[in-house]
Amino acid sequence: MSGTEKDDDEDVEYGKEYVQTADAALEEARKLLAPLGDSDIWPGWEDCVPTVLRRTVWTPQFQLGKVLHQHRQVQATVEFTWGKARLLSELRDNYGLLPSSKYSSQWYGVYRVFVPGTAIGRFCGTDPTGTVYIGRAGSQRGWSILRTRLMQLSKREHHATQGWDHHSARPQKYPWSSLAVDWAFIEHWQDHKGEKVIGAKRAESFLLESYHDRFGEYPPLNEEG
Repeated sequence: MSGTEKDDDEDVEYGKEYVQTADAALEEARKLLAPLGDSDIWPGWEDCVPTVLRRTVWTPQFQLGKVLHQHRQVQATVEFTWGKARLLSELRDNYGLLPSSKYSSQWYGVYRVFVPGTAIGRFCGTDPTGTVYIGRAGSQRGWSILRTRLMQLSKREHHATQGWDHHSARPQKYPWSSLAVDWAFIEHWQDHKGEKVIGAKRAESFLLESYHDRFGEYPPLNEEG
């Protein structure tokens, strides 16, 4: 990946409630956006979940020693290698299907809750991927890792799936047994100062922002914050 932005991700201990609103993620991402370039790959979502997103962004202004570095345009690319989708009910019964907690390469990434084979009407079109929520995992101290986030989803402890059957409309339209999740591991990248940055934050922002640009709104459960 290339490009720049400061990663100010906060470590959130597993078991504590974490809510990253789509509005906050989009606002942060748009601060550094430049006009679309000819080689940008954006926004995607026409007939499938994006596997590559590329966007022209501005580097932040910063001072290194006595040298003031001005804003400049660069291209930021995020690649998504989505794994095999799993039903949430399936994960609840078999945690062996979840990413490992042993290997740090499987700690960081993004995940998507969706209804397989179902198109969902959105404000500016129809989402053919059935996406209802997009999230991320991965923090400096390892509390927020993909395994624990996906485990929360399957146990209905995540805010996106808590009390699913208590909402009269949701289980009628989308029964719990119909919900699935897939995920993609995201590598770290180096910022404009050469410092390592956790890549999951940018990956989530790109997914949310591109979804919003395509359909005029966020996935349904991201709208709730």
